[in-house]
Amino acid sequence: MRAIIAGVLLLALPAAATAQGSSAVHELKASPATVHRGFFDASLKPVLTIDSGDIVRLETASGNPRYFESLGVPKEKIPAELYEVYQGVEGTGRGDHTLNGPIAIRGAEPGDMLEIRIRSVDVRLPIAGQSFAPNRGLLPEEFPYEKARVLWIDLARKTVEYAPGIEVPVKPFWGVIGVAPPPSMGRVPSGPPNVFGGNLDNRDLGAGSTLYLPVHVPNALLSIGDGHAVQGHGEVCLSAVETSLKGEVQVVLHKGQHLRWPRAETATHYITMGLHTDLDEAAKTATSEMLDFLVANKGLSREDAYMLASAAMDLIVTQVVDGTKGIHAMIPKGIFRK
Repeated sequence: MRAIIAGVLLLALPAAATAQGSSAVHELKASPATVHRGFFDASLKPVLTIDSGDIVRLETASGNPRYFESLGVPKEKIPAELYEVYQGVEGTGRGDHTLNGPIAIRGAEPGDMLEIRIRSVDVRLPIAGQSFAPNRGLLPEEFPYEKARVLWIDLARKTVEYAPGIEVPVKPFWGVIGVAPPPSMGRVPSGPPNVFGGNLDNRDLGAGSTLYLPVHVPNALLSIGDGHAVQGHGEVCLSAVETSLKGEVQVVLHKGQHLRWPRAETATHYITMGLHTDLDEAAKTATSEMLDFLVANKGLSREDAYMLASAAMDLIVTQVVDGTKGIHAMIPKGIFRK
């Protein structure tokens, strides 16, 4: 039964999806009325309701103006729209997890699956921030203090200049894409990722990728934010280059296709994920999920799938700084002839 269930998790048959004949396009910009910050909660009221197959054009915000002001940025250099989005927010925290949503998907029920196609994603504002903090990050004993900096993005060249002679190309993606957690979990912080997705911080989920999430509550309640201009696998200091993004996602509902953990795919790879406070356990989950996929979709015995994974699958450290750490397993599509 486990293998049968896993077989419908990726590349689901079109007949199982409840997409509409023509896709409606919705706009969802970040504003005080359309965002929630720092948590997921099944009791949140949706700010937008869509049908399966609809497209949502997003503009997400990362960067409390008071954060940039505290680092010496003149007000006239801070985009005015950030002051509007962060109206009423106290303190100088950057507010990375300012999440657009939740978005309700009509007809979604517990036991269904969402397919989130990331059609495009790009940086939209030139200002960004990055920091580390005491007792956080991968090396807290070496950096038991706080440091923050402002970074500027060249929107034309799509680069970030770290220092003279050090220039990093942007590779934008949303760090947080998640649905509402099971009601039994109550309100949960958006920092640690979980079965509902959330703060996956997976740099492979950029434009052209697809994320699959299990549905835990009626209407799913999808939220998206935490814009990253660029991030390395691991996100070792605690944060990426945090900034405001724009892009499009298409959401397709698959009825009755139960999913235990988030999965994904790109143009070149199938991806399974493991999330746990222990990286070893996260690696085991990601690998076991990949074996389930290979058995159900590629006609392999579990023993042969295990050996194929050892020959062709890569285990990637997604992030190590969110309490619940992430590993994702990637196997190339090119090795399969059918």
